[in-house]
Amino acid sequence: MIDLILLTVYSYALYRMAQSYNIMPWKWIVRYVSTFTVSVVALMAIVMGIYGEKMMKDTAFIQKLGLAIEPFMLLYEFVLFYFFRTRIVRYVHDLDQVDKIDKNDNNNIPGPPSKDQKDFSYFR
Repeated sequence: MIDLILLTVYSYALYRMAQSYNIMPWKWIVRYVSTFTVSVVALMAIVMGIYGEKMMKDTAFIQKLGLAIEPFMLLYEFVLFYFFRTRIVRYVHDLDQVDKIDKNDNNNIPGPPSKDQKDFSYFR
């Protein structure tokens, strides 16, 4: 249950951060939630492969295993949030660099040819 609460809180934080940088927030939220969900499903498949028979027979074992895995899942959720947070910052920084390059390229556009230069446009 705490996973869903933290997933919601972290998704909202990513949403607000993306909005503050004026970029589309939903693609970052979908990537974050889907990455976490796929990771959890993969982890559960691995755990079922390892402890499958024992898990089906003993419900107390499931509770013990859940309590043992939960802190690592919370840590993984935070690390994943921090990763996406840094990706947003890097993405915005790269967008700013592209804008600066585009502005500099527009200043270097040559003007019309002077009268001293010959017109070779008929060779094209």
